[in-house]
Amino acid sequence: MPQVRSDQEDLRRFGYAQELFRSMGGFSNFAISFSIISILTGAVTLYGYGLEMGGPLEMTLGWPLATLFTLTVAASMAELCSAYPTAGAMYHWAADLGGPGAGWFVAWLNIVGLIAAQAGINYSCAQFILPFLGIASTPRTLLLMFAFILVTQGLLNHYGVKLVSILNDFSVTVHIVGVVVLVAALFFLAPKQPVSFLFQGVNSNGRSFYWWAFVLGLLQAQWTYTPCWPPRTPPATPSRR
Repeated sequence: MPQVRSDQEDLRRFGYAQELFRSMGGFSNFAISFSIISILTGAVTLYGYGLEMGGPLEMTLGWPLATLFTLTVAASMAELCSAYPTAGAMYHWAADLGGPGAGWFVAWLNIVGLIAAQAGINYSCAQFILPFLGIASTPRTLLLMFAFILVTQGLLNHYGVKLVSILNDFSVTVHIVGVVVLVAALFFLAPKQPVSFLFQGVNSNGRSFYWWAFVLGLLQAQWTYTPCWPPRTPPATPSRR
């Protein structure tokens, strides 16, 4: 394939041999990124937090602001990914552009962030699953469910990329349908508010300035966008020189 040969030539320029098996296509790569972002998880988990820290005004302006700045980061990563079509993503980019020290620093920051994000997401998942199963939410049951989720994820990843790819393809469908259903339910069933409600500020803290509560409320949108990174195994897309 011409594109594969082109990628092989690009990798040879960096001193690497072509060893990456492209077992995930374009949709699967989109699916894994979209599922990791998980609009349903991020928006629902901290929805009350956003309303308490900033109120409707924060919810109205916070998402566009967080989206704008996230897109600038995504555009920068897309440019780097196109110029450096290698596995390893940000670690390799940082090492090549800033030296081994920069690569080491970026790699550790990323792994610590991933561990913290995974723990937070799974703990939130455990908080949702227990009431759904009719189990009392206690520290013991929360930790047990939390551990069960972690072990399940480890087993799924251990038994191959193809299974995870299928689950991600299914997940993106659930997310898209779920978002549409929730938006429709809110539009038709939620109590109606005047347009002025969108610009009301709320500071439940009461001990700090509103602008500080607004900044803290941005965490609701930022938490959702936090895991937005380029896949480690890029699909066969044209690279830019």
